[in-house]
Amino acid sequence: MKDRAESPILTVPNDLMYLPAIQAFVAEVAEKSGFGSSDTTMLLVALEEAVVNVVRHAFEAGEKATYQVIVERTVAGIKIIIKDQGLPYSPNLVPRFEVAADLESTPESGLGSHLMTHAVDEISFHNLGREGKELHLVKYLPYRSIEDINVPSELELFPEPVSTAGKPEKKDFSIRLIRPPEVYDVSKLFYRAYGYSYGIDTIYYPEKLAERHADGTIISVVTVNSDDRVVGHAALVRDNVEDKTAEAAMAVVEPAFRGHGCQKLMISRLVDEARAVGLAGIFSKAVTNHVYAQKAGQKAGFRRCAVVAGLIPSDRTFKGIQSKLSQRESVVYGYRVVDDPGEIVLFPPPRHRGMIEKIYAGIGVERILREASSSASTSAAQTSEGVSVIIPPGYNRAVIQVARNNEHVVDEVHAILKQLCYQKIEQMTLYISLHDPMTATHCGAFEEMGFFFAGILPFSHVGDALLLQYLNNVPMDYGKINIADEMGREILAYVEACDPNKK
Repeated sequence: MKDRAESPILTVPNDLMYLPAIQAFVAEVAEKSGFGSSDTTMLLVALEEAVVNVVRHAFEAGEKATYQVIVERTVAGIKIIIKDQGLPYSPNLVPRFEVAADLESTPESGLGSHLMTHAVDEISFHNLGREGKELHLVKYLPYRSIEDINVPSELELFPEPVSTAGKPEKKDFSIRLIRPPEVYDVSKLFYRAYGYSYGIDTIYYPEKLAERHADGTIISVVTVNSDDRVVGHAALVRDNVEDKTAEAAMAVVEPAFRGHGCQKLMISRLVDEARAVGLAGIFSKAVTNHVYAQKAGQKAGFRRCAVVAGLIPSDRTFKGIQSKLSQRESVVYGYRVVDDPGEIVLFPPPRHRGMIEKIYAGIGVERILREASSSASTSAAQTSEGVSVIIPPGYNRAVIQVARNNEHVVDEVHAILKQLCYQKIEQMTLYISLHDPMTATHCGAFEEMGFFFAGILPFSHVGDALLLQYLNNVPMDYGKINIADEMGREILAYVEACDPNKK
């Protein structure tokens, strides 16, 4: 995470007369960061909407105050943070905007936020308790996709492998860290294997992938054949280099080399790299319309810790497996210990303590589970860090993170949930810190709203997290969720039993 001491911070009176000056400054930074005029214009559109919202809605009428605009240049682009300590409110999470059949009748309500979401690549909201609140706008530098770089003949999809009796012919290969020029080979390999169906789109933009390698947020290993040609890839992916866990993701193996243990060996090498950079563990996500990826994860040492229903939109396709999904796709989480400190004190909700204890035992992580006391709850309330909301683009889902509870957090989450439902966001995942004694108390209130158990995830952005989930009028046939291992099936049965939509 970038140190804000290194970033320009503008402290601005809450008067719109200063908006042109703010935009001029951000435009200068964007130009020096490498953005063209079109992308800079879009960034300024989003900035204007954000500033107008703060000036008009964050303070009492006639109140003289200031807010901050923080500009962070990153390897991948630019982040603008608008921070204020005005009225506490549940952020206007991009109200839904629809064009009427008669264009002249189209309402203006929500138009600015609609433009804002289409002008930048990421938007997130962060309530910081007594520190105020922040809106983060992220715009990435333009990148050439692998389709722009290679001619079509070099991007033909791999043919489906033909099953043969007996063991496959032995292949010579080795595993090593990626070399910078090989990002192009990896992008092409992914495209040929999956088309554009893979969820982390960084893999299709070689220059962006190279920059993530440079800043340490992606660590890649490759499988190479006897001619040193890339035939497989896997990576550790994290948001910030300070994170204590990373996702083991971006795994692909050329069809001719499947069945030779390439993926297992790449994961083993990634574990070595994870240990070298000080990670406590790594986690994985595997789809559930088939069990191939789950079985590969099992062989690589991942053990089940959560089942999140409906995480992926039903319009996604999975090449060679299923052309069309019959419902939103569910995901099973796995966890592999790298260097866990152990004996961390957690406060699980009494209702779920038995299952949480069983999951921790299954993944091989030692924790001390205690009941929350009233005095501990009061202490936690004095160290509130608020709530953050992230809406990943293209998934019609949201992530709500509660790092520390306070007496207002239930109302905050309820207001956010109502807004997300109004937007017709279909799936929400709530991360609540198990380190906080008040989590045991508030879990019941969240479940009364319609959230239900999904599992746990050690060392998430809120620490060891209890995962709850919410389905917004999304029917879920649990019989179509395929789980490869016994513990995963036990978690799935527990999730289904907790789902209020099934009662």
